[in-house]
Amino acid sequence: MSVTREPSFFSGINRFGRDWAVIARADGSPVGMYACSEQQIHLNGVPTALGYLGGLRVTPSARNKLRILRDGYASMRKFSEPRTPELWYSAIASENLVARRILEANLREMPHYRGVNDLVTMALPRVRGQRRSLWRQVRPDELGKLCDFYNQHSSQYQFSPVLSTEIAARTGAVFCVAEAQGEFKACMSLWNQQSYKQVVVCAYRSPLGALLPIYNGYARLARKVVLPRVGQNLDQAYLAFWAVSPPLDQKIKELVEDALAISQTAVLILGVHAQHPCLAPLLRTFRPAIYNTRIYTVDFGESVTLDRRPAQPEVAVL
Repeated sequence: MSVTREPSFFSGINRFGRDWAVIARADGSPVGMYACSEQQIHLNGVPTALGYLGGLRVTPSARNKLRILRDGYASMRKFSEPRTPELWYSAIASENLVARRILEANLREMPHYRGVNDLVTMALPRVRGQRRSLWRQVRPDELGKLCDFYNQHSSQYQFSPVLSTEIAARTGAVFCVAEAQGEFKACMSLWNQQSYKQVVVCAYRSPLGALLPIYNGYARLARKVVLPRVGQNLDQAYLAFWAVSPPLDQKIKELVEDALAISQTAVLILGVHAQHPCLAPLLRTFRPAIYNTRIYTVDFGESVTLDRRPAQPEVAVL
């Protein structure tokens, strides 16, 4: 799978925070890149400006040249001026052992990568949805109240977004709430980013590529995620800015079913930390496709002590 940015990389920037990208060249040819974002997120329960480091790519011919990586990291603070974040965070695919081995080694002139916990990203199939009439779209005059509810909940997690009415409007997402006794008890958004960011199938491992029609026939019968053909996009949106409080925390299954039922895409993407109490029932009920990542703090020698809150950034902004 590959993440593309059509029709332009710049169509999707600054939706959540301040974004910039840096390209490395050698002898006039691109050999690598990275992308950064300055975001307002929760750190130890306090709204804080932190940097997110993502999109790190190095061409195969340059991957054994640590100088490329060192120069790239050295440029981070230069290009983030005048507001250089004190701490950064990042997410690396759990199965990307080559990258993890290099970055976790904390080599000389490289930043320190400190693992926090795993994040489980689930691709939930819309066919498992069922209309429950729990969600309704929030009215414009209620958006501030939704942000307050979300921030109160999300402050329980490290690197979770600080949501404001300005940011919510900038995303272009559809925000919804669920109520009990006339009060907000759950919120979420359906955030379709396909107009500027796509997940495209580049290839399948053998023998899945040859057996794809057979697998997809099984997936339709089993109500699992149907895989696109090579070259096609995954029709997905994010189940983002998710927060639930009692008594609706007893209706997680019904809330997700309702979100799937009103979704306009074949798949909804939701990420939770690996020890989240709702993870097991979601895996059992919706049989999603799974993508595991490891969340890291990234620092240049001035580490920040994290309290016991689990790290749960919003996957829609990674």
